[in-house]
Amino acid sequence: MEFKTEIEEAEVIVEFDYQPEEPVVMYYADGSGDPGCASSVDNIGVYWKEHDITELLKLLGHDVEELCWNHLENQ
Repeated sequence: MEFKTEIEEAEVIVEFDYQPEEPVVMYYADGSGDPGCASSVDNIGVYWKEHDITELLKLLGHDVEELCWNHLENQ
């Protein structure tokens, strides 16, 4: 996924992979099951003018994962 946002008065592009939640299945007809998984956000990259500034933002105290979750909630 990808979206544009503003951080510290700079327009940036945030890219990330989103895995939606998979529910638990106790038993399939064949007797097997599936433990499911929680939703997750991975492989986050934040770019400004084609420069990867992800680690810089983390050092400055920005929660880049939270940016992704907020974007998903507001869709």
